[in-house]
Amino acid sequence: MSVAVPGRVEFSPLEIVRNGMWSFSKGFADSLRGAIELFFLDYRRAQQREQKLQQRDIDRELLLNRNSPVREIQNIAKRRALERREKERLRETSGSQQKKSEPNILERTLKCCILNGGVFGVSIVLFESLLMPLVKMILYIFLAGSQDRADALWGYTQPILSVAFSTLWVLPFFLLSKIVNAIWFQDIADLAFRSSQGRPLVTLSISVMIADTVFSIVVEIIFLVQGKVFSMVPIKIIGAALNLLHQCLLHSLYSFEYKWFSQGLELHKRLDYVETNWPYFLGFGLPLAVITSMPESQVMAGCVFSILFPLFIVSGNQASIVSSPGIPPLNIFSPTITLSNAIFSRTIQTGHSKPLTR
Repeated sequence: MSVAVPGRVEFSPLEIVRNGMWSFSKGFADSLRGAIELFFLDYRRAQQREQKLQQRDIDRELLLNRNSPVREIQNIAKRRALERREKERLRETSGSQQKKSEPNILERTLKCCILNGGVFGVSIVLFESLLMPLVKMILYIFLAGSQDRADALWGYTQPILSVAFSTLWVLPFFLLSKIVNAIWFQDIADLAFRSSQGRPLVTLSISVMIADTVFSIVVEIIFLVQGKVFSMVPIKIIGAALNLLHQCLLHSLYSFEYKWFSQGLELHKRLDYVETNWPYFLGFGLPLAVITSMPESQVMAGCVFSILFPLFIVSGNQASIVSSPGIPPLNIFSPTITLSNAIFSRTIQTGHSKPLTR
């Protein structure tokens, strides 16, 4: 038995399963590349910049010595260019004319880890695992003669301390970190894109870019809610699997969105790409989806996401997507897009907005 697909190619069920498994495993492997590529991208960017500067100096020498014989002028130009670059490199390292270097990918990633893990995450862990038990122990020591009074007082003290900590520290820092992370994530994505593909190829107008960004946020929020709704299926294991499917595809969309936006792909093309190659993106988003689902606290889950997400941005930028011949598209974004179009058609009807079409 074989399955016919567009393009007059037929695949047997075994071939379809094999293609799906290969795409899934390739996506899973590509998602882990960021942890390795992170240490090489800055070096490659520096090498590319050095080569461009050397070529610029060679072209300058060729222009200045254009009256000399061809072979001789090429040798002289290369030698003088190398000498000039070596002098400039020694001058920079000596510190006499130091220039502020542009931020690199590794630096931005480490800052994300320090901000979200070293400051925010550690503060929450210390509060819940050290400060709260310490306050409770002191309270019970002072009220050692009355267990009931100690229990009652702790029952009032614990929620007050938790609310105060969440209001005065967790919420403000969480909002601030989201803004800072958004800036750093964009820096990491831009630097990674330039290191491998050059300058961004965005050809969209400003109005289209703003509309695309706003619509992307709405679609992703609704898709996240859609996954939570599917998780309420009476059969628990099926609900958990459907929610995991949504989370994997959403995290993959997050990771590749920076690269696709730099390439000028609009939202409907990005969603079509995810639905058409869903086995690959299922494997790509699986590690991040599983890891971020482990913490019970949503705040800690967001903290873990912010620590790991830069690695997946780099992975998405370096990945080569593998298709799954014979496997039909998974139109999982259709309910989300229908609802999003309904919301936008009612709220900004006067703005002549164009709904998202598939």
